[in-house]
Amino acid sequence: LSSRPREYAGSGPGRHGTGIAVVEGVSKGVLPLEGLQVLVVEDDEDTREVLTLGLELYGADVVAVGCAADALAALERGVPDVILSDIGLPDEDGFDLIRRVRRLPPSRGGLVPAIAVTAFTLADDGAEATRAGFQRHFRKPVDTRALFDSVIALAEGGRVERRLLARRASPVHAGMRVAMDRRHDPERRSA
Repeated sequence: LSSRPREYAGSGPGRHGTGIAVVEGVSKGVLPLEGLQVLVVEDDEDTREVLTLGLELYGADVVAVGCAADALAALERGVPDVILSDIGLPDEDGFDLIRRVRRLPPSRGGLVPAIAVTAFTLADDGAEATRAGFQRHFRKPVDTRALFDSVIALAEGGRVERRLLARRASPVHAGMRVAMDRRHDPERRSA
């Protein structure tokens, strides 16, 4: 796999470009994002298209939307493995979006890992993104290899966390926990 970026038409960091370069040379048969579902929230159509194409090239299933309201509607239809969101959105910014997502119950996406992608270059953008509820922050132009590696790492971590929560909430698991407690606690053995 080559990590040398190849510019797509309109993908440079110029005035009308997306600031995103897609890594060329995905090995045939090796799709590192295969099976992952990614929600892309990006108002710039060119950037949204380049992100979507890059993620799909690597095997991800992508739902791409252009605003926060559409992102919340997409979460109603299904919970992705990762949210990839721009900060500068037309209806509300990505910080407000992720704060709203974090208030959702886990079953509706409240714990889905999220990555902020932004052209903003303020000194504390990364810290603000973390405070809002993002796990990672990337500035445009984005190194797609690093971005896609983050998608993989966050998706796996999120899946593990959701499995643990599901087990804890499971009545079978709760019953097993009571039985285990009785087995290891002499006072409860007689109960």
